[in-house]
Amino acid sequence: MATKTTIYTEIVPLGDALDKLLKALDAARAASGQDNLPQPVSCLTAEADGRVLSAFVAAARPYPPFPLAAANGYALKASDTYAATSAAPALLHEGKTCFAVASGDALPPSCDAVALSVHAAVDGKGGVSITAPMLPWLHVRRAGADMAEGETLFGRNHILRPGDIGALLAAGVDSVQVWGNPQIFLATAGGSFMSPPDQTRDVATATSDRLIDGITAALAARAQGLGCIAHPSAPLEADAQAVRNFFQTSIKGGAHALVLCVTDAATLGVVRTLLEAEGQIVAPNVGMLPGAPTMIAVYEGRPVFCLPASPAGTFTAFAALVVPALLLMSRRPAHYFSGILPGSMDEFGDLTVELAASLPAHPGLDVFSPLALSRVAEKTVALPLRLGEGYKTAVRVQGLAHVTANGKGAPLGSTVRARPLCPVDSLYSTLFCAGGNDMVLDLMADELLRLPHAVQLVTAGADAADALTALKNNHCHMAVLHMADDDKGEFNFAFVQEHLPRVKVALVNLVVRQVGLVVPAGNPQKIKSITDIKDKKLRCVNRQAGSSTRLQFDALVRHAGLTPQDISGYEVEVESQLAVAAAVLTGKADCGPGVAAAAKAMGLDFVPLGGERWDLVIPEAFLADPRVLSVQNLLQQAEFKKRITALGGYEINLTGQKLELGVRLGA
Repeated sequence: MATKTTIYTEIVPLGDALDKLLKALDAARAASGQDNLPQPVSCLTAEADGRVLSAFVAAARPYPPFPLAAANGYALKASDTYAATSAAPALLHEGKTCFAVASGDALPPSCDAVALSVHAAVDGKGGVSITAPMLPWLHVRRAGADMAEGETLFGRNHILRPGDIGALLAAGVDSVQVWGNPQIFLATAGGSFMSPPDQTRDVATATSDRLIDGITAALAARAQGLGCIAHPSAPLEADAQAVRNFFQTSIKGGAHALVLCVTDAATLGVVRTLLEAEGQIVAPNVGMLPGAPTMIAVYEGRPVFCLPASPAGTFTAFAALVVPALLLMSRRPAHYFSGILPGSMDEFGDLTVELAASLPAHPGLDVFSPLALSRVAEKTVALPLRLGEGYKTAVRVQGLAHVTANGKGAPLGSTVRARPLCPVDSLYSTLFCAGGNDMVLDLMADELLRLPHAVQLVTAGADAADALTALKNNHCHMAVLHMADDDKGEFNFAFVQEHLPRVKVALVNLVVRQVGLVVPAGNPQKIKSITDIKDKKLRCVNRQAGSSTRLQFDALVRHAGLTPQDISGYEVEVESQLAVAAAVLTGKADCGPGVAAAAKAMGLDFVPLGGERWDLVIPEAFLADPRVLSVQNLLQQAEFKKRITALGGYEINLTGQKLELGVRLGA
């Protein structure tokens, strides 16, 4: 009796064929409870070039593992120099209380600063006079400055590059978990082919009525170039049992995908009948030329690709269907090997990018400026990174812009050519945030890299006005603000309304950062309030006018019924939180407005007196962006809030809340 044959007339568009296959594989996995995709395996870091991480990786030890001198000079203990001046220098003794060091040398255990030679007078008898006070860690590269122990270095599904391997080894990571390589089994079927000749059988003695199978070897080489393990098999006869044995043997051998190149319609019919009975045909006829006829099926949870056994058709169909499937199996992005971002990349592989900051030139020098790259709205935006010497710059860089020795720099907002150093798909997992720098942002960046779909947060330090200008120009996805609205107890709304009157945005709280007074360790003056500065005749140092901390301090002074004239040292301004702490540490001031983190960094105490609200300003157009959604979801997680609280100096009452005008601190 004749075998019943199903006649397929439907042509499945190429764009739908892969989607149908993925749905069929998901259904098969759900029905069987078996995941037939490559699973995580352990790999020596030194041998992991090009492998895809199956889990995030954190530094096992700090790098550098100990403090290093960042300049030539004399290593010393900073506290020995706090009273030093040019008129009354601090006299130290070389080899006992100070040590000559060159840049890159390990600091002696008792030292925490380096004095440059310009501040050190040598008497030739072992004495070294230090003519200015040195602050802790001045001209020192601290242990963990490049990579801190426990810091997340790479997220899940990151493709390791040679520089990444160097960073991992330096951070004490000797092995990593990576996705196993997909195994693909290939054969021709139909009786027209024979295996290529080998040392025991040359072309002259080969059967004359059959063609040498060069197709399977070519496809195997292409698959191996994709990071797969290819298993080419001997040609099959046009026989259902032969095809079934190939399928079964391949699956027992660990196959993740099967490829059959069929020679004629009769052989295709045999394969089709077998798959109808024992598998599932997903796309019986994929519409493409050359490459017809091409069929896609599922057999015991594995994809089966039936391609025509003609070189042009086989190679076309393999590139159009099999390659994308193999890339998905290996967790590589679809454009990893083709390097194509439609409409943006030229024939040399360079991208057209818009600069979110200016790109300076250095006359006489060719500069390869490292860039972070991200898709913002409908354009590729490049943020120049600081030229650092450590591993962190090397592993965070996503592209390079070449400014020639006789070339000119490029201003903010201009377009330049950039050479991508990572899959261009990673531009869609990079999130740009403009505004202030803070440890909570560093913590958020660390957590985002640990997500199953990792997000790389790149923060660009900028003042508040420049941060909102970056939002307006679509140079970032969000900005962080902490601008007090004078005495109204409000934050950020008025500033946003002034600078972004036509842009619809949402304000989501990050944290409330405590502000107060930085005081010496142990708080010897027992300071409890602003009024103690006047009542105890204390010397103060101030932040610069216009800074958020200065606005908060001024409001506290007014609320206490004081005037600037009541604060000794009110007019003495410094440019940073650490500069306030340094003035207190060296005894130049008894206190100063600041934050807990700066006090802690200098070994000082902190008296909290109020708070400033740090909000994320997010354009409504970006609220549904998966990267922004990842941030919003993270802010709701209890574990992340616990990590914030552990830092000290922050309140999380509002963290993650979408704010409305009128919401005050602690609400």
